Amino acid sequence: ISRDLQLPQSTHPAYGRLAAVDAHIREHFARPISLAELTAIAGLSVAQLERHCKRIFQLTPRQMIHKARLGEASRLLQQDLSITEIALRCGYTDHSAFSRQFRALTGFSPSQYRDSHR
Repeated sequence: ISRDLQLPQSTHPAYGRLAAVDAHIREHFARPISLAELTAIAGLSVAQLERHCKRIFQLTPRQMIHKARLGEASRLLQQDLSITEIALRCGYTDHSAFSRQFRALTGFSPSQYRDSHR
């Protein structure tokens, strides 16, 4: 689900702004988050936000959102919730969109992941 990343560059001048973006993503991943919303939080343009996120976190803002959603989905898949319920709780519009994204990023379907972690 994830890859080894370097530690965030906490000395970077934009780190504080991007930490606020990261916190916002982690708190609101269950609903649609627009780049405009994130740029308003950071006080940066879209290009600056993407460039600084990539430099500091080695992820784009979209990848940060997917990572937050899949992290929660992975946790929820260890419970007895339906795949559809997990998808909705993690900000996906339907079961199939969630399953496609989960498989694309992990290599496993949500059911396969659940079976392998029981």
